[in-house]
Amino acid sequence: MMASSFSRRAVTGVVLILYLLGTWLAANASLSLQSLILVAGVFGILAISLDLVAGMLGLYSLGQGGFFGIGAYVTAIAVADFNVSPFLMLPLAMLASGLCGVIIGAMSLRVSGLYFAITTFIFTLVLTVMATDMQITGGTQGLLGPAFTDFPAGLAWLGAPVAWCILLALLAAVALVWNIRRSPLYPVLLAIRDAEPFAEAAGVQTSRIKIGVFGLSAALAGLAGWLFCFLGVVSPGQFDWSVSLNVLVMVLVGGINTTVGPLVGAAFVSMFPAVVAINPWLEEVLYGALSIIAITMFPAGVVGLIRLQFGKPATVPESTSVPAIAVLARDEDEAGLENAVECRGIDFSYPVGPKVLRDVSVTVRRGHIHGLIGPNGSGKSTLANVIAGRLRPVAGTVFVKGKPVNGLSPSGRARLGLRRTFQAAQLVRELTTSQNVSIGLYTTMPGIVRRAAVWPLLPSGRRDLSWMNSQAAGALHAVGAANWTGREVDDVPHGVEQLTQLASVCVAGPDIIILDEPATGLSSGEVAHLATILAGLKAKGVTMIIIEHQTRFLLPLCDQVTVLNAGEVVLTATADEVRANPIVRQVYLGE
Repeated sequence: MMASSFSRRAVTGVVLILYLLGTWLAANASLSLQSLILVAGVFGILAISLDLVAGMLGLYSLGQGGFFGIGAYVTAIAVADFNVSPFLMLPLAMLASGLCGVIIGAMSLRVSGLYFAITTFIFTLVLTVMATDMQITGGTQGLLGPAFTDFPAGLAWLGAPVAWCILLALLAAVALVWNIRRSPLYPVLLAIRDAEPFAEAAGVQTSRIKIGVFGLSAALAGLAGWLFCFLGVVSPGQFDWSVSLNVLVMVLVGGINTTVGPLVGAAFVSMFPAVVAINPWLEEVLYGALSIIAITMFPAGVVGLIRLQFGKPATVPESTSVPAIAVLARDEDEAGLENAVECRGIDFSYPVGPKVLRDVSVTVRRGHIHGLIGPNGSGKSTLANVIAGRLRPVAGTVFVKGKPVNGLSPSGRARLGLRRTFQAAQLVRELTTSQNVSIGLYTTMPGIVRRAAVWPLLPSGRRDLSWMNSQAAGALHAVGAANWTGREVDDVPHGVEQLTQLASVCVAGPDIIILDEPATGLSSGEVAHLATILAGLKAKGVTMIIIEHQTRFLLPLCDQVTVLNAGEVVLTATADEVRANPIVRQVYLGE
């Protein structure tokens, strides 16, 4: 372990030395070559800012050009009209762009996908029109950017100071992304992107994180704008919608959601006109054709293609048998509390259609396994979603551990000790099973968001990450999936997916677990193994609400069973009483 750590530090040191050497060469290069490198560096930061939201959160922003322009114009206007130091404007430019990002994010993140892209596109379009028409911005002619301060005479051998500033800022942006990717926040961000219900059920406040990351992305774009204003004229054409589109092309061509991919794309797009130097019309056609070919033929980008060619082949586990399990113990015991969950008079309906739930009242005792059965469309999953907080009842109240929680989000209920699984496993398929399970520890590890930008640099961060990895591995062992710890979810069978889902719930030591058809798609042996796990959890005092069609698996586990039909409670009784009820036996048990 120490040797491996030393090796990583040595490699990092060599890379830094080479980077500083390259920066010195660029700072002393000819003006034409230096201009190419510095523009590529500025756009590299801009591409990194987009990749933060597009790669890690799946939000394709076309507003980066607008944030870029804010950083440049705020600096140029403050220096030219108010004689403010350009260096004082660095934090102010980033703050202005970041605040705009938070505001735009808070408004536009209510929608997603195409609508989010259109909203951010309109933001850039409006800013471009304003910059064109306003006198303070210089109109279409723009403003002359400030000159960068020279080095003292004794440091003249370092070359152009603006080159050092831009390339060191680029290094800082890359380091920021590198740190985030090696922090526990990274799996959380991918869960928000690919499996948001899973992230919410783990206690992640997804909306806040989206807005925060979008604000950080905008601040980085503002940094790029601040740097760009030192390279010449600041005019509207340099920040319009086409710039945002080109930045998106940079990310896609280089490799989305990679550390260096945006830099490769930025170098290609920004240097292409100067390197090709042909008829402008043919240049545009060639650039467009190459971009389309790169994106369609190599959707993972240049870096993704390299990874595919030289990445390590997946290894197959030595054994696919399930080892003996060790049931996880809960951290606390709610002494004196009889009811874990209580639903009183729950009504629920969608905007269109009849009521899905009608005056449903269910009481789940602490430490019990409570089954929910009924035909398809009877309202079982809807009731589970109401209890978990994904749906809000039209009438009635849900109590969790004695507290009314109608206004509480799924993440808020997770913090009360209520966790859930989903019928179709909600997992991040490109992450390993262990990384998916570690997402379940989000509420137990303080400062995941706050420390993410510097996590690998902190001794406490490295120690906490090691603890999270060991907890995740232990949870997978506890559910019998220890042999699959290092495998990506895309490469594991369905049964292991279900066990991974269960491990991600159990790793946090919850008091209450909702399981939505956990036996779906499992073999008879896997169903028997699942029953053993659930019985062990009950022995530790965990309360469970289980929705399941396989009554032969469910009823022997249950203390109480509620039968639903057409959104109404037909019967709540013990498993034996449910079996004995002639209507239930005929209609719901198929006997």
